[in-house]
Amino acid sequence: MAYALVPPGHAPAPALGEIVSLDDGSTVTIRVIDLSDAFRLRRMFDRLSPETVYHRFFAPIPPPRAETLMRLAAVDHDRREALVALHGGEIVGIAQYEGRADDEAEVAVAVEDAWQDRGLGTALLMRLARVAARRGVQAFTAIVMGENSAAVRFLKRLSPETSVRLDQSEYVVYAPLRRPDPDGRLVGR
Repeated sequence: MAYALVPPGHAPAPALGEIVSLDDGSTVTIRVIDLSDAFRLRRMFDRLSPETVYHRFFAPIPPPRAETLMRLAAVDHDRREALVALHGGEIVGIAQYEGRADDEAEVAVAVEDAWQDRGLGTALLMRLARVAARRGVQAFTAIVMGENSAAVRFLKRLSPETSVRLDQSEYVVYAPLRRPDPDGRLVGR
């Protein structure tokens, strides 16, 4: 199995990680995923409730195989990127995007149940949006289960221009990314 190298001029960000304080005062380290995280992802998956798995993957799924975990951890830092949040050496959250046509990327976020409702998903999503915008991604897209209105509200935080439409039993979310200013904050288009 071959893994992509970092393209010239695309240094992973944040390379060494960033310590982030969450709403409840706890801290995590957020950094770019790497291959050594594959089996940490498996341990995180094992700690997810069936409901969290269902909302993230739209179906109950068996624990991921090693090949799937390696693919998740082997990003190219351009069209595919992922940030992980770690606490005590374990992954407790992940946000990832995969590029598509027209400078859009599909985004997905998963946060371990014990770490939900603390602001971790938002911290991961906003940092991933900054990375994507610096790389020319114009918008994040997502498909969200119709019953998961919390995820829709969460994704609306990306941009005031976020649009949501119901397509049968799923929400289709389109969130234009704001460009980063010199300090890395997202500003209006």
